[in-house]
Amino acid sequence: MRQWITRRSPPSGRPPFSPQNPANSATTMLAHTHLTPTAPPSHASRGGGGVEFRRKLHFLSAELHLDPFPLLALHPALRSAPLPLLEDSLRLLTSHGLSSRDAARVFSAFPSLLTSPPEVPLRFLSADAPLPPPLLRTAVVRSPRLLAASVPDTLSPALRFLRRRVSLRREPLPLAAALLLAFSVERTLLPKLLFLRDATGLPDPAVCAVLRRAPAILSYGIETNLTPKLLFLSERMGRDPAAELAEFPHYFAFSLEGRIRPRHEALRGVEMSLKDMLTSNDDEFRERLLDATLSPTKARL
Repeated sequence: MRQWITRRSPPSGRPPFSPQNPANSATTMLAHTHLTPTAPPSHASRGGGGVEFRRKLHFLSAELHLDPFPLLALHPALRSAPLPLLEDSLRLLTSHGLSSRDAARVFSAFPSLLTSPPEVPLRFLSADAPLPPPLLRTAVVRSPRLLAASVPDTLSPALRFLRRRVSLRREPLPLAAALLLAFSVERTLLPKLLFLRDATGLPDPAVCAVLRRAPAILSYGIETNLTPKLLFLSERMGRDPAAELAEFPHYFAFSLEGRIRPRHEALRGVEMSLKDMLTSNDDEFRERLLDATLSPTKARL
């Protein structure tokens, strides 16, 4: 059966579409398509471009000596933040004794502080802790997290823990204790205290006495530092952890593989206190070891 195809004629005045005439077809399509004119991109759509944006780049690179583009990637709010806000953040830190280089170290670690000046943490650290300007500067440079931490959630509970639970009454706080203010009580500080109490058998007052003399213990990892060193002290060295820590709580500050183990193996049965064994340099340690080795011979002579 034959099939007939009826060709429809185009409306008058409109040429038919023809693959052999692409120019003609393109012209026809554009003529009957209504497009909204595209506006030129604004400064905001370009991520804060223009003169103001270039001034911010100059401030970050020339004043703070920082590469601005990684900061913009980490903290996109910098693109739209006004330059005076960034300058206020720098001025706030320098007014508390930090240099521009110190401030750059802080902003590099926490770019958000450029757009959120840490007035509340600085007020707490300088007035409530309290840390005098030289100590405040050293603590903030060592731990910029102090300025990014929440006062009600972190700084204030940590200070209460040190003052009340550990009974650390010294004012100002020692640097090692000031650095602990950036740690969570529930997740970090309290678990370390309870671990030392259970692992050594020392009562709470004795553990707190150890921590008052060496607050940095509360920043050491339980699995990576405290546990292996306590096991080495008791099993390999044959010493009582409770008695040794009460006498020398800074034991945990020394490297197990770099200092503790090599010095212990060098003793070869010679008795020496942990303090004498670990705090002396290599020459002093050899002299003490030689003296301890010759002492029985001298006594017999």
